Amino acid sequence: MRAFPLFVRLEKRPVLLVGGGEMAAAKLRLLLSAHAAVTLVAPAVSDEIAAFVAAGRVNWIARSFVDSDLSGHNLVFSAIEDDALDMRVSVAARDAGILVNVVDRPELSDLLMPAIVDRDEIVVAISTNGGSPVLAQRVRAAVEAAIPHGVGRLVHFARRFRGAVHARISDHNSRRRFWAGFFDGPIAAALLAGHERQAAREVIRAINSKAVMAPKAGVFSERLIDATNVDLLTLGDLRALQQADLVLFDAGIAPAIVDMARRDARRQVWDASSENELAAALAGGARVVRLKALANNVVPALAANAR
Repeated sequence: MRAFPLFVRLEKRPVLLVGGGEMAAAKLRLLLSAHAAVTLVAPAVSDEIAAFVAAGRVNWIARSFVDSDLSGHNLVFSAIEDDALDMRVSVAARDAGILVNVVDRPELSDLLMPAIVDRDEIVVAISTNGGSPVLAQRVRAAVEAAIPHGVGRLVHFARRFRGAVHARISDHNSRRRFWAGFFDGPIAAALLAGHERQAAREVIRAINSKAVMAPKAGVFSERLIDATNVDLLTLGDLRALQQADLVLFDAGIAPAIVDMARRDARRQVWDASSENELAAALAGGARVVRLKALANNVVPALAANAR
């Protein structure tokens, strides 16, 4: 990972935007959608930017950039569309210890702007580290097609009942399984279909049911996979990894495959002690995935590790 993915709340935070053309206008739209307090510096601006200025949504300083413009700003975006001037802004920002993004110049940027899928509360950012924005847009199109437009309603709905679920279910893994069942089951389907009252009744019934407090049996899944090629994982493999609390895997399996598991899932190489670890996890109600390498590729993978 060459760039750390991070979502930043910019509401009312001072952000400096340098430039007044079409690229600056595109950045301004994004910043205003995040409710940033934008100051724009440029000798002249496009009609679109002028409309934002007239509406009082951006503070325009009608001149060229000077280093003192950086004072008091948390982030800087440069979209002058002049290489020498954009470089000057980048150097000044970095010298001042302020994170900077220069449009189409990743080598001058600390911040890399991703392709964005925006579904209200669900936001997906796709980056190629500045290597291929066109490819990022194609990936974005694929993600757009996979996420229903009403998915933001699920977030609003879940937030309403989050406190009640936490009060009723104290164990972290049990809460996670409750929400997994919520998003995968009929309650979420009813909500996406517009039946919010029905969904509310069902989630209240689920929270208050005795079953939600009953001990859950562990679930074990064994997946036989190619040890080195993450692209050969099936949808079933990926689903199992995303749901697992514990992943037990052969030593020859590539780290990229193990990393497809949830970030908070425990990972352990299968060894002599793993049977006891497996039994304890299942007794505690955990979901356990055992990744076994296909016989035709585990031997060379282990040999490579031994070298």
